[in-house]
Amino acid sequence: MSLVDSLLSTLDFSPRGQVIARLEDACGEIIVSDHKDYRTLRFDGICEQSKMSLSNPALPIHNYIKAMLMAVAWQPPASALILGLGGGSLVRALHASDAHMRLEVVELRAAVVSVAERYFTLPGADAVALHTADAVEFVRTAHGRRYDLIFSDLYSAFAMDPQQGSQSFLENCAARLNDGGWLVLNYHEVPHADTLLYHSLHRVFDSVLFCVAPSGNVIIYASPARVTLPLSQLRELARASGEIFGCDLGYLSRKIERLHFN
Repeated sequence: MSLVDSLLSTLDFSPRGQVIARLEDACGEIIVSDHKDYRTLRFDGICEQSKMSLSNPALPIHNYIKAMLMAVAWQPPASALILGLGGGSLVRALHASDAHMRLEVVELRAAVVSVAERYFTLPGADAVALHTADAVEFVRTAHGRRYDLIFSDLYSAFAMDPQQGSQSFLENCAARLNDGGWLVLNYHEVPHADTLLYHSLHRVFDSVLFCVAPSGNVIIYASPARVTLPLSQLRELARASGEIFGCDLGYLSRKIERLHFN
């Protein structure tokens, strides 16, 4: 046994609090646990995929979720597509902000959908259309469907789905946006000039912003429209949107930057 394996064998990776559900599908484990006022979804014993306040389910908890929601400030949505359900944090917050918003969600794993419906207080079927499908394939074939916002949060237990950064995926998402719409990506790094994502964003979108959350998640906001508002005004709009979701977005809004193309 290697030194690393020896060290790992001494660590306790069990979730904090009481495990209230644990199941497994072809993609791995799904663990739900309660600790104090919080219910947490994990796909392993370590990383939190989603977190919900039991006393206020609509309140966004993770900073990267708050950062994704800031896009509402620039395109008040009548419709939104969410790729990757997890524990439904985006769904709950968006529905609470506007009960008439048309919401569609695409989740690959039927077991995740089942767990979210049972343990994470999702809005009813009359408010949210849930699709158990591959998100990349869904945006490729969803002809005729258009949205004001598309949120893409495609992660497994330990890694982001690399298809999120492909040019074909970005093009298909852009084709599903209404005029003035935004694609919001939860990404794992800032798209530097020597990356394929940087060049793909440059080819597909006219306006790209990003925000680095304290967790290290990089939220990318991309619109086919040319957004001419000054960065200071975009930040202020994002800050003010915290009132919609009942949270303080001052710190995160100040971290919004433009992605400049050479």
